[in-house]
Amino acid sequence: MTPAQLKIAMVSPTLGTAFGLEQVLMLSVQGLRERGHEVFLIGESANESFPEGESKELISGLFSTPTLLAPQQLARTIHCFEKSLESFSPDIVHFLDQPHAEIIKTATSKYPCVLTAHTVSPTCPASHRLAGDHVCQKKSGWKCLLENRSTGCLGSFKTDLHRSHAILDFKLKKTATHKMKAIIAISQYVETTLLDNGFSKNQVKLIYNPLPEFKVEHKAFSPAPLILSACRLVPLKGIEYAIRALKLIEHLSWEYRIVGDGPLKTELQDLVKDLNLESRVIFLGKKERKETLDWMASAEIFLQPNIGPEGFGLSVAEAQALGTPTIAFDTPALNEIIENGKTGYLVTSKDTLALSQAIQKLLVDTDHRSRMSELGKSQTPRKFSKKKFIDDTLSLYQDVVMS
Repeated sequence: MTPAQLKIAMVSPTLGTAFGLEQVLMLSVQGLRERGHEVFLIGESANESFPEGESKELISGLFSTPTLLAPQQLARTIHCFEKSLESFSPDIVHFLDQPHAEIIKTATSKYPCVLTAHTVSPTCPASHRLAGDHVCQKKSGWKCLLENRSTGCLGSFKTDLHRSHAILDFKLKKTATHKMKAIIAISQYVETTLLDNGFSKNQVKLIYNPLPEFKVEHKAFSPAPLILSACRLVPLKGIEYAIRALKLIEHLSWEYRIVGDGPLKTELQDLVKDLNLESRVIFLGKKERKETLDWMASAEIFLQPNIGPEGFGLSVAEAQALGTPTIAFDTPALNEIIENGKTGYLVTSKDTLALSQAIQKLLVDTDHRSRMSELGKSQTPRKFSKKKFIDDTLSLYQDVVMS
């Protein structure tokens, strides 16, 4: 078996290019096919950005079947998945997320399997490892029920019964995932977290996400120095802290625009109104990728005030590659992308004063901002190149096939 002969089944919850995971998936497909490999796509759904003419197999419930409540549905899903794999006969099955444990077992019993850990979900029932006001360093399991009482880390689940089901599902998936030949960690943070939670060093491989190819059509207009954030409006993203930090420097000229939508939108709009910043903080809503990139390229500063960890932080890498200096709280894995003082600033998490001071530095010191811009444009694309990503992925595939 040589690398040019590989047949890869890539399995993802959604197919398309709307979000970071899907963009990496389609970059993988393109890069592997350019090297002469055959790729077959399996997903649960495909969004409007999925390329026309691209073949795919969609299987209902592939990543969302609630086992205990719908065993017959799970059985049907497993049957469809098994038949789909048999029709393609892959050398490798590559999961872009963890499906149900029984689906993992079905694949690993017959094929060499790889998982890309795009998040910390293989090590956390809540998939975020955010415990109250700090990043959780503990091993996950049934004790998470007790931890939740003080930190609210499982607050997205309604009751202890729901939380218990989530932990059971997590533990079953984790056990099944140990049978995979390899797990790709997309950052050093994810790699360390996997190793700290029982996955072996021989199984885990660090391969950074590649930067998707992009072309800025035109720069967006802003009457004042533009500060931008692009993210879902959820607590993890910390947009509240950005707004409060900007209030501290309202005497300076700036305009803050936020691309994205989410459950916190109304609450954040109320905060803007309370702080009397309605004319300067503008919610743009969800935008197409091309338009978001135009806004990124137009901004003087890109803000990513996460209060908890990211698996990678694609928008930060994209902003830097476009020449926009970035400012973030010092959280994983954003602190692997931003070179503090060189391509942007990292400040203490939730410290609105430090955040406002970093923003002020870049607004006032245009020469320093320009140097950061040039360094980001030159270094970031090299560090997260598509070629290196495909080279490393193929090397891993070959190791898996030969093992």
